[in-house]
Amino acid sequence: MRPLVPVLLAALSLHAQGPRLAEVQERRLPNGVRILLVERRDLAAFHAAMVLQGGRAEEPSALAGANDLAARALFGPARPEDLDAAKGPGSLDALLQEEEGLLESLRQEGLRQRKDPASASQAPALEAALQNLRKALKARFSTAPLSDLYTARGGWQTASASADALLVQTELPVSAFEFWCRTEVQRLSVLQLSRFSETRAALATELRAQGPQGLALLRGAALPGHPYGRDLTDHLPALEAMRRSDLRAWARRAFRPDRLALVLVGGIGMETALPLIERTFGTLSAAGGGEDPLLPEIPADLGDRRIQASLGGIPTLVVGWRIPARTHRDHLALRMTAQLLGAGPSGRLAQRLVRQKGLAQAAEIGLDVPGGRLPGLLMASLAPADGKTLAELEAALHTEILRLQQEPIPADEWQRALTQLDVDQLRIQDEPGALARTLGLAWAEAGDWRQADLELQRLRNLGPEAVQAAARAWLKPSHRTTLWLQPGTDEGQDPVEIETARVLKALAASRIEDLAQREHMVSEGLRQLRMLSLEERRRTLQLLTAQLAPEKR
Repeated sequence: MRPLVPVLLAALSLHAQGPRLAEVQERRLPNGVRILLVERRDLAAFHAAMVLQGGRAEEPSALAGANDLAARALFGPARPEDLDAAKGPGSLDALLQEEEGLLESLRQEGLRQRKDPASASQAPALEAALQNLRKALKARFSTAPLSDLYTARGGWQTASASADALLVQTELPVSAFEFWCRTEVQRLSVLQLSRFSETRAALATELRAQGPQGLALLRGAALPGHPYGRDLTDHLPALEAMRRSDLRAWARRAFRPDRLALVLVGGIGMETALPLIERTFGTLSAAGGGEDPLLPEIPADLGDRRIQASLGGIPTLVVGWRIPARTHRDHLALRMTAQLLGAGPSGRLAQRLVRQKGLAQAAEIGLDVPGGRLPGLLMASLAPADGKTLAELEAALHTEILRLQQEPIPADEWQRALTQLDVDQLRIQDEPGALARTLGLAWAEAGDWRQADLELQRLRNLGPEAVQAAARAWLKPSHRTTLWLQPGTDEGQDPVEIETARVLKALAASRIEDLAQREHMVSEGLRQLRMLSLEERRRTLQLLTAQLAPEKR
């Protein structure tokens, strides 16, 4: 009798190799909306992924955070007020415009008061007017337990922004399909953004609370001056100054029908879905889109870059290598490289650095950080075990990279990696939401939904030699950025130095896009200031603070 586990693995591999492209039906409306449909007749529900191509990478700096705000203020819970298209005095739109004016007046008043604290403040009167207005707005908003139109029909919706797309996922009974079409088209047409002010305030509060993040630091240093390297916390003043009208104007340009894909998986056929989609999504205007923005290109061989930061928590080593976009010929080989290094407990880093050598307590690998439509990062994140240093861990990581590049890959390890990819693909096939998301993001990142299936087929024809060649070409020092995150506190540090460091970082953030250069400027500035007397350091701090924009003081 053959052993059970190999038989099961072989069966999984054979099943995963079965043709699936024929299951996906594709149509495109005259206005550019793309429809991908996978019919599952045994399901009484449908899962829809509405994918708006572009994402955070295409936001102008003045509108950084627009996709995140749209995901929160436009999509998610579907409420009746989101569909209110009435205009004129007394309408919801008029009240929201009035709220926008009061909020902007309060913001300007706050800036004026910082410049001239002795002047009479108009803030109390503005606050009172805003409070009264919000009472009127609250009376227009739905508060019933089932005010979410999708929840009332036994479904749900979530929305999230990524570097490459805004993804809205919905699950509803098949009987609610036409209702979903009409609701989403109405939301895209009206762009009411009825809860814009509270979602903007909530996002700003979350960004302030989370503070600096290791991944954001690495992205900024590895991808200087590129939207992929942008840290939204650096753009908080612009985010808080963004108005509802700004977001609406941007959404009208960015959410064009030719940049929209509807991916449907479930118990509905194309013959039923297409006429409804044509009558609803087909009415979206294709005019006024303009050209897609031109994004800067960053050479992969910027040199070996290093930064250090003290953020509290446990020490962490984060290393990122600049790699090509998903459409590049080497990308598949790098995907297998990431699989071999970090595919869960069977990956090399977990086996050798965690279990065998005891150097790390955790190891993770990420591919296409933060996105795959443009050149991004292959990233390794490792936390040292007790008693081990970041230097020891970094040396061990680079040893594993060299072994992968130079030593033959054992056949059993290669087969395990392929089998794991097959198992992951089976899971995606079995989950309508995962399948819809995978097809949609393949279109957003690679420009072709077929990539979701073809990539796995091509991986099986890829040899270990091709993987090693790609690892040698891309995982090398000239493509590398290293971040050491170490626990640190301000206890015992000079308060003047703490505040000077804050001001220097704020000044550098407004003038230097390259995070590695920014960190060097701050550390060099602090080093020189330590040579001054305490009084001289205080005067220098006052001069530096005066150069800050009022909202950052």
